[in-house]
Amino acid sequence: MAHTLNNESSSASVFAYKVVTFFERIGAALKQRRERRETFKQLHSLTDYELNDIGIARGDIRSIANDTWKDNVKRDSMPHIQVNPNLKGSV
Repeated sequence: MAHTLNNESSSASVFAYKVVTFFERIGAALKQRRERRETFKQLHSLTDYELNDIGIARGDIRSIANDTWKDNVKRDSMPHIQVNPNLKGSV
């Protein structure tokens, strides 16, 4: 009888732990979403001159706010991508 009671309390503890961690993850995700949205709103409110002054293009705002900008920079600077020398400096 004591063994059954111990298993039930152990199962309840595991279930309670899973519920708590589930809500903690949701809370953390919501906090991260709020922070990203706030970053996006603040950067988007800047003028083009102000963005240029800090080295950000308006098209980069979303990837900066979502913290994927570093991934885009890595992708854009891949050494295996060949650049046409005739087009260098034309843009």
